[in-house]
Amino acid sequence: MTSIGRGPGQVRQREQWVGTLRVVLISGVIVVHTATAYVTDFAGYYYDDERVTNSVVSIAVALPALMGGVFGLGPLFVVAGWFSVESLERRGPAGFVDSRLVRLGIPLVFFVVLVNPLADYLGDLWEDDALTFLGNLADTEFSIMWFVVALLACSLGYAALRSIRPLAGSRPRPDRGSLIVAGSVISVGSLAVWQFTTLLDTHLLNARVSAWTQAAVLFALGVMAAESDWDGRLSRRTERRLGQVTVVGLVLTLVLVAYTGARDQLDMALEGLNWASVSLAILYGVVSIAYTLWCLTWLRRRWPTHGPLMAKAGRGSYATYLLHPVVLVTVMLAFRVVPLGAQPKFVIVSVVAVPACFARPAPEAWRTLTRSSSGAHAVFVMHVLPAVDAIEQCDGLG
Repeated sequence: MTSIGRGPGQVRQREQWVGTLRVVLISGVIVVHTATAYVTDFAGYYYDDERVTNSVVSIAVALPALMGGVFGLGPLFVVAGWFSVESLERRGPAGFVDSRLVRLGIPLVFFVVLVNPLADYLGDLWEDDALTFLGNLADTEFSIMWFVVALLACSLGYAALRSIRPLAGSRPRPDRGSLIVAGSVISVGSLAVWQFTTLLDTHLLNARVSAWTQAAVLFALGVMAAESDWDGRLSRRTERRLGQVTVVGLVLTLVLVAYTGARDQLDMALEGLNWASVSLAILYGVVSIAYTLWCLTWLRRRWPTHGPLMAKAGRGSYATYLLHPVVLVTVMLAFRVVPLGAQPKFVIVSVVAVPACFARPAPEAWRTLTRSSSGAHAVFVMHVLPAVDAIEQCDGLG
């Protein structure tokens, strides 16, 4: 994370590795959602008609996919917090709030009103009791955009804080003590929230409130780093230690989940106050911090720059995240007639869906598509696709 106020060349490099981070993490989200549709059942998905969960492959994929769903988006909250400092300094609290409402609020409404009910409608096309699009709209939710809801809440909270207490000079950079406190806050705060909900909660329009403590702390870490003018670099030795802590923490978390799940006691680990939930909360805090910092450090060192294809994918990552449920379900429906089992389809659809979700028609393609369309499809092409193209420019993930 390059310091605020650096030269143009450094800013471009910052954007390159952050763009790569977005592409890698959102590709992981697409693969996890594909697994949820075909071979795992720890969460529902828009299309699950071919799901098979009683195989060795399902078991082998389910636990890593669950860990990806729980920890995978953490680095994006840190990056968002980092970029928010510069944006607030440039725009002021009021301007920053206006910007966040546009960049996050409008795409959020777009998803809830159109993308989510459309994905639900497409996923249930072969169901006897399938709802219409309007029926799905009446039952819509935030779904994958819980991330954006949490990010919007963090952004508004940060703007309120700095309007009341403006930053006076540079603050101390985060140190080991700060990270221990951050992990402890995630553990204790999450355990407190789990007394009223669960880690996989779908209440409140599936806003995933159970993950907001993690989101807020990681966002705050990004803010602290930027406000201290720290470039975010860590030594290779620290990077290795963070990786080791991440691996050990994930293994212990998997063991805990597998142990309680095998005894039909997984709910005990996900809610309430007992040895399992306390253990899970501690591991949740440790892995959230260790994995996030390791991911940022390792990826920045490994891929500081990239080519034009990755640059284009990075710029469109926000629109990809927003629209991928519809694209992914469409790919799944295309493979519905292929006579293969759920496991090979999971692999094939993952390989096909990731580039398909990142694909964008060129601007001149809008006119060609519109001329060759009619009826509802023409409306979709003329209004929805250009809207997605505009959202692509919002850069709401950072």
